[in-house]
Amino acid sequence: MGFTLICPKCNSANPEGMQFCGKCGTKVERNCPKCNSLNPPDFIFCGTCGNALGEAPRTLSSKGTLEIRRPPIKPPQALTEKILAQKGQIEGEHRQVTVMFCDLEGSTALTEKLGDEKAFSLFDEIFGILTQQVHKYEGTVQEFRGDGIMALFGAPIAMENAAQRAVSASLAIHQEVTKFSYRIQEETKGPSVRMRIGIHTGPVVLGSIGGDMRLEFQVIGDTVNLAARVESLAEPGTTYVSEETFKQTEGFFRFEALGKRRIKGKQSPVMVFRAIASSPLRTRFDVNAERGLTPFVGRKQELKLLLQGFEKARRGKGKAFFIAAEAGVGKSRLLYEFIKAVSNEDIIVRQGKCLSYGKEIAYHLIQDILRESLDIREDDPEKKIREKVTKGLSILGIDESSTLPFILELLYVKDCGIDHISISPEAKKVQISEVFKKIILKGSELHPLIVVIEDLHWLDKSSEEIIKDFLHSIPQARVLLVCTYRPGFASTWATKSFCQQVILNRLSREDSSRIISHLLAPKKLVFEIC
Repeated sequence: MGFTLICPKCNSANPEGMQFCGKCGTKVERNCPKCNSLNPPDFIFCGTCGNALGEAPRTLSSKGTLEIRRPPIKPPQALTEKILAQKGQIEGEHRQVTVMFCDLEGSTALTEKLGDEKAFSLFDEIFGILTQQVHKYEGTVQEFRGDGIMALFGAPIAMENAAQRAVSASLAIHQEVTKFSYRIQEETKGPSVRMRIGIHTGPVVLGSIGGDMRLEFQVIGDTVNLAARVESLAEPGTTYVSEETFKQTEGFFRFEALGKRRIKGKQSPVMVFRAIASSPLRTRFDVNAERGLTPFVGRKQELKLLLQGFEKARRGKGKAFFIAAEAGVGKSRLLYEFIKAVSNEDIIVRQGKCLSYGKEIAYHLIQDILRESLDIREDDPEKKIREKVTKGLSILGIDESSTLPFILELLYVKDCGIDHISISPEAKKVQISEVFKKIILKGSELHPLIVVIEDLHWLDKSSEEIIKDFLHSIPQARVLLVCTYRPGFASTWATKSFCQQVILNRLSREDSSRIISHLLAPKKLVFEIC
């Protein structure tokens, strides 16, 4: 596709390769502010010294519609460090990855309504939304393509739940773009904008990592092509996934089976699914529990300890347990059996899970627990969130004026009222911690409370400070805190008299044999005679 460069002075269109504007004579090359070398107008970094030249120019495509040549957006520092740690170690590796294509619907109508200048500014915000959400789930933006992007999950950073992260990112993108679209419609009376998203999981051969953090890779078969084709099938505002992605994420999301669709380049029709929303089953264990579990063996003593701790907490002598074990040894199963054992009690259970991609998301765990405490769903509109928070504070007998703005800000509600409060950043942190403690402790006055925090080793820093502060309030409350983590996490929390560390070792040979026997036992077959 031939591009036409826009003159920075008179906005006239010039053929690609021109050094001066044909209308006003302005030079369309750029001087590097560091070494003064001349660079073509579409260079983002100086070709002589590598210095950043700033934002890439706007261009008009040969079709006459506005396109954006964006500079690569560098991932957050923590993500960059993870990517750089893979340099030189993954070339030639065969790996299964998840590819996501996003394409903007409504860009032409928006440009016609608002003009190139305003539309370009808005598209810039949309690309920021896409990139932010991809990075949030530790994906990488590989390419900016016209009105959309191509993102990769599972490489260069290896992850066992790449497909799950890709679908989560897509749903978050739809939510954020919808909010953006509402705002633009209110401000400009312009048309709505929505994203089409397609996702496919398949094999690639990894290459080198470039200076812009992008990964070079070789496609095996039609991995990338199929993801693009699935995206082309999607309706505006929806995410479509291939059968391969569906199989890896089934149970974590609600899907609608759309049947087999004809796709260009494929001889046979391809099964396609639409991702609707997140499921309450957020972990692989949750999914397995719904399908049926193996016998509970080898953890009776640990279960007894938790039950004894609960009895003390129920009588107002709060306890905290810190359960350490390697991945897959049985932390989640022990928690499941404990909650099941006390399910008939007059209690409240609040659960929060630290996510592997959540360490850089401030207050991620606190938000998780607050949403559950106040019965807030991910798809609740802001008005509904405000109503639920107000109702919850009233039930708990908590002063609304001193707490509501802080909770609403944590839950990303606009016009939360925090701007009208004169407070320093440090004082704000203290107030958020106090609000969290009030909600938990007031709840424990109504019913004994069990607070479960899984995967403490992925806890974000802001939430860690609040949980540490909250820990001091437990001994005098009807609260049982149960945390799980993997060895290597430096837990200094379990040193208090009311805290107890529990280390789960691997199952004995006898217990392992019982599980294997259960899995290999012949299943009863039911024959239907017609």
